[in-house]
Amino acid sequence: MLAGLYGWPWFYWRLKSRGFGESFLPRLGLRLPAKNHDARLTRIWLHGVSVGEIAAAEPLVKELEHQAPQVQLLLSTGTETGQTVARRLYPPPKNVFYYPLDLPWTVRRYLEHLQPTIYAALETEIWPNFLMTAKRRGVKLALLNGRLSENSFRNYFRFSCYLKYIIQLFDLIAAASAEDAERFMALGAPPGKVFTTGTTKFERRQNPESWTQAKIFQEIWRPQGAPLLLAASTHPGEEEVIIRAYQALCRPYPALQLALAPRHPERAAPVGQLLSQAGLPFHSWHRLKNGLEQRRESVVLVDTVGDLFALYHLANLVFVGGSLVPHGGQNILEPAAWGKVPLYGPHLNNFTAARAMLESVAAGWPVSNLQELIQAGQYCLSHPKEMQERGRRGLRALEEHQGAARRQAELLQGLIPG
Repeated sequence: MLAGLYGWPWFYWRLKSRGFGESFLPRLGLRLPAKNHDARLTRIWLHGVSVGEIAAAEPLVKELEHQAPQVQLLLSTGTETGQTVARRLYPPPKNVFYYPLDLPWTVRRYLEHLQPTIYAALETEIWPNFLMTAKRRGVKLALLNGRLSENSFRNYFRFSCYLKYIIQLFDLIAAASAEDAERFMALGAPPGKVFTTGTTKFERRQNPESWTQAKIFQEIWRPQGAPLLLAASTHPGEEEVIIRAYQALCRPYPALQLALAPRHPERAAPVGQLLSQAGLPFHSWHRLKNGLEQRRESVVLVDTVGDLFALYHLANLVFVGGSLVPHGGQNILEPAAWGKVPLYGPHLNNFTAARAMLESVAAGWPVSNLQELIQAGQYCLSHPKEMQERGRRGLRALEEHQGAARRQAELLQGLIPG
């Protein structure tokens, strides 16, 4: 009881300190989602914790809408940045809301209110209280894009006696790879419930909406012919390296531009301080995007949510962050979907299959430190035709890995009663 009383103020303070707070009441179950049930439809609840997971659900959502018009989709996120992207990608009549904290009374309120037929977690999102409560209420449980890195598997295996019960609650596990499937079964998942489908992160492709957005961004960006380095989804400890690499690359390429996009936009202020300390004047992307400034500087700090995918189209050189520091990496397939050759650091354990696929066709470029990043950048900028050909090879490799969303949609329909 005392932990709960002290925990709520801490949770609210933590949200507000990061510039958030909107999710506080919904996640505690004190403000429930809108209820627009149609009794004739089967309700499938898809949950993605943040931006990457909820964006990767887009191909699955389209497949379900195509294959199963009798389904009503509910989509939740655990973060406010994820919520912003979800609201843009999945407008009404889809129901988008915050995921409840894993507290008994909060979970019960949500399940009684929404009454889902199927609940599907995207990637390895395991909340024991939620899963046990949903199972008791007769909700079918699925885990999609299921992924277990070697480190995660070792950590989970230490608690396999407990986790075996939790894993066996799932009626369906759609694993990202055969290796992931083996690891889930080693943790206790029944083989008959585990399928290797691949991941929908391989299937986020250019579409009419993203092309339209990219063309609008190109008009805002303006300079034609000047090369652009886009440093995407960077984490603390990486921005300093990017800034030094950019300054070094500006010597042979004085017209080079930089778009620096921290993984969490609420870090824009400290990242902006780093740029100022390096003597680099910059624009804030939200001000350019909203017409509050005209483009003058060569550096832009991307401080918005949901724009990164389309911005890849503008880039000549791409670095994907979370990889020079031991974070596990971010999605290197999004720039590849635009025919770009992503550069990334050695810490890419969350995207080992994607890395192997791109590197097998020379469409991904690993770097270990500042010097290697500068050398790779110089080569890419001085060999544009070669980079275009490598990018085309990456696109062809992506096309060969399509089908995860279709297969997952079919498996989910198999869980619909009757």
